Order: sequence, then structure tokens, then C-alpha cells
Amino acid sequence: MKDYLTLWADGLIKQNPLPLRKTITVTGERNQHLGPIWQKATVQLKVEPASSFEVIDAVPVDAELHSFGYPDWVVLGLLDVLMVAFSAPLKTLRVILEKAEYDPVDSSPAAFRQAGRDAGRKIIEALREP
Repeated sequence: MKDYLTLWADGLIKQNPLPLRKTITVTGERNQHLGPIWQKATVQLKVEPASSFEVIDAVPVDAELHSFGYPDWVVLGLLDVLMVAFSAPLKTLRVILEKAEYDPVDSSPAAFRQAGRDAGRKIIEALREP
């Protein structure tokens, strides 16, 4: 039987998505009421062209913010969108995490992942603009 995962991955490597030609700054947000709780998280990202995928955490160190594992969740949410947005993954960019806002009660890893997804959608929208 064929190794379909390898065929899929090899095919994606050969395809070219829309290239990122300029620096983009986007804000990803999650502020939603879900049953008895709220999910709140906001992140600001600067995305610029690069030769490979790179993440730089430039947010000032905050022990409570990092206790959520926020950078990982933001990047995973961003990748949820960037890896499937086009016929090939958008992976030649540098992501600089500039700001992260949280609520001590209502922020969670899931909220940061959704904020990352929102930022990813805004990056895709910016790439589609003429």
C-alpha cells in the first residue's frame, strides 16, 4: 500500500503558496462567552518574510502569562490556519510576538490558541489583498 502521508507532505513541499512580500502586523483576539465562562486572550504579531518558519517571543516576561504556555498555544493556533489556508503551507515567515493580553480569571490555553487562529486568518486576508 502507498504511503499517502509521505505523498501528501512531498506534494505540499513542491507547491508554492502566496508569498509574504511585506511586513504585516495583526491582532488576534478571543473574547467569547462559552456557557458559564468567558474566554479572553489578545495577541499582537508582526509577520515578516523569512527563509524559513521562525518565532520570536518579544513579549515582556510575565510569569502568570507564561504559566498558560501562551507562546506555544498562540503559535499552534496560527499554524492551524497557515498550514491549510492555501494549496501549500505558508511557512517562509518570521513571527514576532509583540504583545499578549490576558485576564487572570478568563484566559486559558484554549483562548490563546483561538487568538492565534484569529491572527492567522487576518494574515491570510492581508495576503489576498491586492
